[in-house]
Amino acid sequence: MKTQHVVILGAGYAGQIAASRLAQKGAGIRITVVDASPVFVERIRLHQVMAGQRVARRPMRALLPEKAAFTLGRVTGWDVASRRLAVGATAVSYDRLVYALGSAVDTASVPGVAEHAHALDGLASSDALAAALAAVPAGGRVLVVGGGFTGIEAVAEVAESRPDLTVELAAADAPGAALAPAGAEHLARVFARLGVRIHTGARVRALDAGAARLADGRTLPFDVCVWAAGFVAPRLAADAGLPVNARGQLVVDETLRAPGHPEILAAGDAACVSDAGVPIRMACATAMPMGVFAAEEVARERTRKAPRPFPFAYVIRCISLGRRDGLVQRVGPDDRPLPKVWTGRRAALIKELVCRSTVFALRAERLGLAFYRWPSPPVQAVGSTELSGYARAE
Repeated sequence: MKTQHVVILGAGYAGQIAASRLAQKGAGIRITVVDASPVFVERIRLHQVMAGQRVARRPMRALLPEKAAFTLGRVTGWDVASRRLAVGATAVSYDRLVYALGSAVDTASVPGVAEHAHALDGLASSDALAAALAAVPAGGRVLVVGGGFTGIEAVAEVAESRPDLTVELAAADAPGAALAPAGAEHLARVFARLGVRIHTGARVRALDAGAARLADGRTLPFDVCVWAAGFVAPRLAADAGLPVNARGQLVVDETLRAPGHPEILAAGDAACVSDAGVPIRMACATAMPMGVFAAEEVARERTRKAPRPFPFAYVIRCISLGRRDGLVQRVGPDDRPLPKVWTGRRAALIKELVCRSTVFALRAERLGLAFYRWPSPPVQAVGSTELSGYARAE
């Protein structure tokens, strides 16, 4: 059987685990991983980097399998028809491609964000934010924009580590709107304890140097602004002429393949499953299952097995609320919140164990152990109209 060259674009959670799982499939598969960073980025810990905490920085090669070649660089061109990529001045061809470039904070949709705000996008931006926060004198103001889990974790981390600052959160909707009542109530108590000021219905129209201008005419001054109001995927797929959604994610079918291009599979934040009844959220918890599944599908193709839908079910949502508090929300298979929540130090411990388990899984897979598993939808739900959206796959 002819050796197949599989190129994996992106070495985040999805790309890393896809490479390791593919490397376990024996001879006949050549793997090349392409990423613009020489260091693996634990995005689920960037709020800790922002707060000046020590977080391990692992070279890509420390987590990638020995069988995989690593190319450091950014893809500047993609000819889908000829299956060729331009990585700087180097041309790279492929037989199969796993598109796992992840996402970035959307700093382009609102005027002034790119110039006047910091984003938790990677190690460099998080280090810059840590330096900016350290330079704010006592009594200064920090504004976090965005009421999703990224914004919640960021504002709690800042408020806990710098109680001498005025810390505010601006969001269009109430933070914790996706939580059960008990979760939202705990979140409110934590914010009150940390002294975080909450501004709801706050849609930022533009950022100026030192102030956010809201759509309702209000102005929120700041010394440092942390922008966490949404994520977008890279433009590479759109520029290559492939179908994307409004956030730039490559639209794929339930088998994670691009329509008309079965040689292209997508995993992680850069992927959008078109027939999902419930969209797969951008998260480490979805990226790693998608990465493993994409690798397994590439291997199955070599034995001429038919494509399968991606099986996935949600179980929990975890939120850090500083180093000594947290919130774990039990959810149904379709990600709808259930009444059960865990809070306080117990939830903080669960969250920390979840974060550690991701690196543990990557290391185990690198050593050739098919360690990683994830929940599948209930048997009776597969194929149903209501739950077909997650019969395939933070």
